[in-house]
Amino acid sequence: MAVHQLEANVDDMDPRLWPGVLDALLHAGALDAWLAPIIMKKGRPAFTLCALCEDETFEAVVDTVFAETTTIGLRHHEVARRVLTRSTGSVEVGGARIATKTSRQDEHRSHTSVEWDDVRSAAESLGLSARDVLDAAQAAARNGAVS
Repeated sequence: MAVHQLEANVDDMDPRLWPGVLDALLHAGALDAWLAPIIMKKGRPAFTLCALCEDETFEAVVDTVFAETTTIGLRHHEVARRVLTRSTGSVEVGGARIATKTSRQDEHRSHTSVEWDDVRSAAESLGLSARDVLDAAQAAARNGAVS
């Protein structure tokens, strides 16, 4: 499946804005969005902003890059994309439900990850450390307790 990859090098933006930019790109329909630190000419620190999107959301994602950042240009090209089959579920830790995502390559190889926001919320409500809740949730997922 082909998707568009957009990229922009940005060296003049307050870095506290980046989390909101990434959220806005995902809200606009980006399949993924990320930053990579770079050094530009004259030794200026900067970031390369990248986003993946499908044809249907291309214009909205481009508009979001220009609206939410200080860039005056971007590059884009088509890239091939392969994804694994995915399913969702949950595990229980101390009575709190924690969402899971399982990706499967074939009948013998799969990986289950837990949702960090749920881990953090459960840790707060249970009065435990996030590390303890994460460990327990991952152990539950490994032991097949995903529902």
